[in-house]
Amino acid sequence: MEPAALFLLATRRATHGYDIIARANELYLTDSAIDAAAVYRTLRDLEDQGCVRSAWSTEGAGPARRVYEITDPGRQRLAAWVTVIERRAANMQQFVQQYRASSAGEAPPDAR
Repeated sequence: MEPAALFLLATRRATHGYDIIARANELYLTDSAIDAAAVYRTLRDLEDQGCVRSAWSTEGAGPARRVYEITDPGRQRLAAWVTVIERRAANMQQFVQQYRASSAGEAPPDAR
């Protein structure tokens, strides 16, 4: 959840938790809906670590809402996450290639 929250805050102006939940669900990072409580826990943890900051907003109708925005340390953390995700994606791609090769009766690419 952390990389998704940081990404969404980095690509949008300050926004509230409900919007982050809706946008995170659109990223299709999981097969199930994003747990709202997990999002708010993540935002709280990120704020405690200085990666995001929040403020109350009274804009629009309805009660005040807490809005979040990413900080410079949060952008650095997001860059680190991107590196991790790139590596994992490459590993997953290699796994898929090896599976396809083995299911077709070929030797895996690294076994040639």
